[in-house]
Amino acid sequence: MIEPIWQTPLQQQVFRQLLDAYSYPGKVQTLADALPAAAYHALLATLLDGTSSLCDRDGLLEATQWSLLQAKPASASSAQFIVCDGTQAADFTPLLGTLTDPEQSATLLLAVASIGNGTQALRLRGPGIQQETTLALAGLHPSWLAQRADWCCHFPLGVDCILTDTQRQFVAIPRTTQLEVC
Repeated sequence: MIEPIWQTPLQQQVFRQLLDAYSYPGKVQTLADALPAAAYHALLATLLDGTSSLCDRDGLLEATQWSLLQAKPASASSAQFIVCDGTQAADFTPLLGTLTDPEQSATLLLAVASIGNGTQALRLRGPGIQQETTLALAGLHPSWLAQRADWCCHFPLGVDCILTDTQRQFVAIPRTTQLEVC
């Protein structure tokens, strides 16, 4: 039997949730119970194919997951998708796109301890958000916020981020979203 993560109906459901998350930044999405607890795994299974490049900065993926994802391994500076342990400091520069091709930037999937509760609070503003919203989380190293601000300061260049946890939750933070610590 095929694991649920590789079944088309669940991948379509995850993709619809991802679209909703990008449409409404800061809105916490919860994946189906049939999917792995580490939300980044289900998101990668939905987004990647054999033409995608992936960097696993902190060794979060097992060898069997790599073979099933079929993504091309790449460095952080050249990968389309980068999965990282968000509790560790940001110490690289991803693809930021160009003025003529801003979509040629990286999408970062940052694994944090918890989304929706925790001692860290972020205020989000921008497209898809009525006035502002606050996101509580735990386990995001402060360097990510500074790096993201630097990477996204020359819009339309920048990176899109997806924060994930081990309770099947994720939240999207597109490059157009303004962040500040509460």
